[in-house]
Amino acid sequence: MGNKWSATTSFTSEINDSDDGEPPDENGESTLTLTFLDSKNFAMENVLGSGKRHALIRVANNFNNQTYTKPLKYDAGEWHMPSKKFVFSSNDPEGEVKISLLRNELPPLPALPNCPAECAFDSSRQHKEKVVLARLTIPVSLSELKNQKHIDRWYKVDGIETTGDVPQVRIVMDFCFRPCRLVSSCNSLNEKYDIEDTIGTGVSVVKRAVNKCTKKVYAVKFLEKQVKGQPIPRSSLEKEVELLKSLSHPNIVQLYESIESKETFYLVMELVKGSDLFDITDILGTLRSSSVATLLAQLLSALSYLHSRGIVHHDIKPENLIIDYKNNTLKLTDFGSAKIVNTKTDEGAVAGTLNYMAPEVLLNMRGGRHSCDRSVDVWSIGIITYLMISGLHPFDCLKNSQNIINRIISGKFDFPSAQWEKVSKDCKDFIKRCLVVDPKKRATVAELLKHPFIAKQANGPIFTEEECERIDREKLSRSSSRSTSMGSLLGLFGNNGVSRS
Repeated sequence: MGNKWSATTSFTSEINDSDDGEPPDENGESTLTLTFLDSKNFAMENVLGSGKRHALIRVANNFNNQTYTKPLKYDAGEWHMPSKKFVFSSNDPEGEVKISLLRNELPPLPALPNCPAECAFDSSRQHKEKVVLARLTIPVSLSELKNQKHIDRWYKVDGIETTGDVPQVRIVMDFCFRPCRLVSSCNSLNEKYDIEDTIGTGVSVVKRAVNKCTKKVYAVKFLEKQVKGQPIPRSSLEKEVELLKSLSHPNIVQLYESIESKETFYLVMELVKGSDLFDITDILGTLRSSSVATLLAQLLSALSYLHSRGIVHHDIKPENLIIDYKNNTLKLTDFGSAKIVNTKTDEGAVAGTLNYMAPEVLLNMRGGRHSCDRSVDVWSIGIITYLMISGLHPFDCLKNSQNIINRIISGKFDFPSAQWEKVSKDCKDFIKRCLVVDPKKRATVAELLKHPFIAKQANGPIFTEEECERIDREKLSRSSSRSTSMGSLLGLFGNNGVSRS
């Protein structure tokens, strides 16, 4: 794959996306709130024994250092679960919440927040005056919380001997994801993270970061508000961050937190191992059909998720596809051109990278008022598929007097025998279904996921062990930066190009 088809400036337009979430906590972080609603089959007299006893509920987690201890209420001979809400501040609540029912020979204590987390998880440090009577473990998934935000479930209680039904507790989890924080300087970032070596450079710098509390590893992108004296449009950055905060999919790079100082945006992201598709194809050349189909299946899954939420990516290109080639996973990045589908604002829109733009987008560059919806992503899929198989752009194969833009608008391309004679008919048909000039006749992502080329060949590892070793060797021998494509295998924003509303 040649360099002339990569690292082209992205054209971006505004997106309209309102934020109707709850306000953040006083520290500006996201919050996970647990509320006990009800219990059943919970015979406390069988648990605590006869006589007047005191009991405590301890609620802790393994994703930050907050722990709460609260007495159970004793009323009219019955024990009641506390109605208090337990609030944990975290932008990355991934793990579990552990709830312990404790018998306490001492009088009940008031709620004690922010006890060291190890008190709740290290059984060797249990207080001698307390006996653990029952336990409850609640798995916490950031992906599920971001998708549902409100989870209402019954959970089984362990450790209580019973001959009848299993004791259960009804608990609600509410997640308010608001990671944007304004800080006075990078010192506030350093208070939470250990910033380590640089892992990518270009228009911005990406560094490895370790959360001091959880020891989780992230990538922090330092995005300066001015590049070469020119300010980056704040409105597009803010809208992109708001959009990214709402996304959670295994094939989309996750944004966990954004912190802002006067000069810089700090984007705390998922650390993705591997390299982008441009670098991989530059090293390996053309890819096997089975590898292409497996990569496309994951990319189509990400686009299916976006399209179902009314989001068009608008800039599908090799630089925005990060491949963890040793673990066979693909991640889609760079939502700087993404748009919410809106018929009124789609007309005349221009967004994306020139060589991957659909004909209707290019016509808008010439003053047209064509609608640009989900189908523009499908066109880009066709271009990328052709490139991965042959190493050439489909509209650069016809050597005539027309320039590349006119050839794309005409939609005329072919499959030269030298590169395509051994390629399956299913693969060629897949590309033809994508590269249709009329967007209404273009295939949808749902149809492409069912296409025989994907259904039959998308299985097994993407790359062989020899190919992975070759990529590793070539990466070590090359420069660690690539300024034209931001040089970052974790580029979240990618190229911030010309904006046109």
